[in-house]
Amino acid sequence: MNKAAPILCALLTCTISSAQPIAFPKGPVLIEQPWWSQLGGSSSHSSIPFTQAELLDDPSWTSIGDESIELSFVPQAGVVADEVHVYAIGLDQSFARHLAAFDQESGDLIWSSEISFAILDSWSSPSIDPNNHSVIVASGFTIAAYDRFTGDELWCTPTSLPIVNASPCVTDDLDGTNRVFITDYSFGAGSTGSLICINLNPSTPTNPYEPGEVVWTASLPGDCSGNTPAYHEGIVYVATADNGSGGAGHILAFDATSTTTPSPIWDTPNPEPLGFFGGVTYHNGSIYASSYNFQGGQRSANTIKLNASTGALQWTVPTVRTNATPIILDNNRIIVSGGVPTSPSTIFTGSLPAIELIQDLGNSASVLWDTFEATHQDLNKSGSWDQGEPYLSIGGWGHHPIAMIASGNPRLIAGTMSPPTAFDPFTHAESLHTIDLSKHPTDPAFIISTQSFTGTSPALFNSRVFSTSNQGLSALNLINTPPPQPLAQQLRAIIDGRKPVSSLKPTP
Repeated sequence: MNKAAPILCALLTCTISSAQPIAFPKGPVLIEQPWWSQLGGSSSHSSIPFTQAELLDDPSWTSIGDESIELSFVPQAGVVADEVHVYAIGLDQSFARHLAAFDQESGDLIWSSEISFAILDSWSSPSIDPNNHSVIVASGFTIAAYDRFTGDELWCTPTSLPIVNASPCVTDDLDGTNRVFITDYSFGAGSTGSLICINLNPSTPTNPYEPGEVVWTASLPGDCSGNTPAYHEGIVYVATADNGSGGAGHILAFDATSTTTPSPIWDTPNPEPLGFFGGVTYHNGSIYASSYNFQGGQRSANTIKLNASTGALQWTVPTVRTNATPIILDNNRIIVSGGVPTSPSTIFTGSLPAIELIQDLGNSASVLWDTFEATHQDLNKSGSWDQGEPYLSIGGWGHHPIAMIASGNPRLIAGTMSPPTAFDPFTHAESLHTIDLSKHPTDPAFIISTQSFTGTSPALFNSRVFSTSNQGLSALNLINTPPPQPLAQQLRAIIDGRKPVSSLKPTP
């Protein structure tokens, strides 16, 4: 293993630094198959990969590091993958935080680099900058870049406020002037949040900035928390958690190519008095975002659709509370993952983990189904969920599933979050499923594949799914013939309500 040098970017004290510039090709790197480079797969957060298989095989490998370092991976933090490595964030046995690269074929640890310690258990995912061959990480009061082949730190930039749960949004189509966008954390701090634009490319006459240098910082009309920006063709889109006083969050658009602090192209508040605590999604000329409500029942939050050019509201629909970005399918349907897991020792927050399928009707939308509402067994006929009543637990407020087209069929890869043992929602997923989106949640064929002991916000590249759990980082191939399941695993799936009793088939 090529062990990276000790951390150079210390909390609050780091300075902008860069190695000697490398001669990179201009324009986007041509990639035969799109990398899973950012949260949601791309800068627009709307990647829908095409695959030939749909069933999750047993893990081909699970890794926690090697003899030099063992890592426990950050719950809910997503992973990213290029053509050779998968990158994840974890803690060593001294609780120092690391960015680590693993070989996709073997699971061997290639390198690890210590990064700034995170604030408030942040689950920010890393992002890949393909043009500059680096991995970008936002952690604590810093955003930094690491060489994707060696793990060496390339630059590190301090921020005035910490970054919590927001992931870097990287552009790759600006021909020598590419940027990374990030929001800081200001929720409850008495100040509004900011959208920060940082240069990625080597300095040139047409790009007079060093890698890691802040190009501009735009103040936002409200607090920020977990607000991952989205980017498409020269425009960056971002949401706020509220309006600075607990009111409605805003969604804004900015010129991503500006070299001075731009004014918003448009600024649209949520029509409901709710904030956005996650990212936004761009898809086919529209912007989508889902809110979080700290009170109320299963569908007390909302999802909205805006015109990406004007910011005009196209519709709003009640949905489950979430910090996850919506997933947009090509058949005018939207996936929202939300809800908070609970257990007998925790406080019920009013909503439970669910995947929701929304139908876009043009000027309005409707929720076709919610997996909790569809599968909840109201044993005492109370009209609401009571502790111990069974339901299909899948998705969650910090869980980002993957939608894919498998041999022409819409599928979703989503996890089941582990119920916390105390009021600690920062838990890994405990299993991963392939869902048939053409089926209703009550259909026995709704879940067509399940693997246990993995499932946190996965990445998909080259028909292989990468995900973390409390067992480590795992790689699961997508296959067409289901592997035999041990009897104990089949029984657990039946008890959990993930499979019908009729599915019980002893292993040969």
